[in-house]
Amino acid sequence: MNEEQRYLFDLQGYVVLKGVIPTDLIRACQETLDEIERLDPEDLPSGVSHGKERSASELYVSNIVEASPAMHRLIDVPEVVDIVKEVSLGLYRLNHTYAIYRWGTGYTYMHMAGSPLHPKATFMCHGGQMFSLLTKAVFPIVNNEIEDGCFAAIPGSHKANYGRPFGDHPDENPPLVPIPAKAGDAIIFTEAMTHGSYVNTSGRPRRTIYYCYSVGYMPDWGNLGLTFTPEFANQLDERRQDIIRLK
Repeated sequence: MNEEQRYLFDLQGYVVLKGVIPTDLIRACQETLDEIERLDPEDLPSGVSHGKERSASELYVSNIVEASPAMHRLIDVPEVVDIVKEVSLGLYRLNHTYAIYRWGTGYTYMHMAGSPLHPKATFMCHGGQMFSLLTKAVFPIVNNEIEDGCFAAIPGSHKANYGRPFGDHPDENPPLVPIPAKAGDAIIFTEAMTHGSYVNTSGRPRRTIYYCYSVGYMPDWGNLGLTFTPEFANQLDERRQDIIRLK
């Protein structure tokens, strides 16, 4: 991390990296998501599942990393791993991955915060060292503008000492800030920060991939089918195998 990224991550709870995913990889991921969208649940690739029942406004796909070789390439994006490594004191692994499709009036409700403490998503900074139990990378696969229901957060909420006094809908949270991003960008944030999305009002489909890195010894997130298959490691090179292992 550079000095500016370090300052912003501690202050806000997130940083935005511009243009770190190559165009060819974005295109390959888009093709994978095209295929996944067309498939019935029983026809999905091994390990991939619908974490939630598909609706008119949302499709949530669990364990997207196992969907194609293109998704493997997102495991170790250097600019992303550099930040994850520092904020986890070097003890990190890829804990789980998923993709979210949005249509119509879909949105992600507001969740997480610095208080109350969460056993798998807390943040602290002491003696010039940050420590984030769970750190996520958001990869927009299409441009995500405000009207598309872009990622949104309450900056600084990862260090809040009081519970959030608002509801869970984005419109009920006055301090909420939209974080629009282009295909090829990455948003890195601590899961302890209050986050969700704006409401998709554009009518344009929104596609976003999430890669979630925990400290190495933290158990799998587990629910919604967010676990790797036993065969998955054999598909990866040695560096990527190391990143998914429990340490």
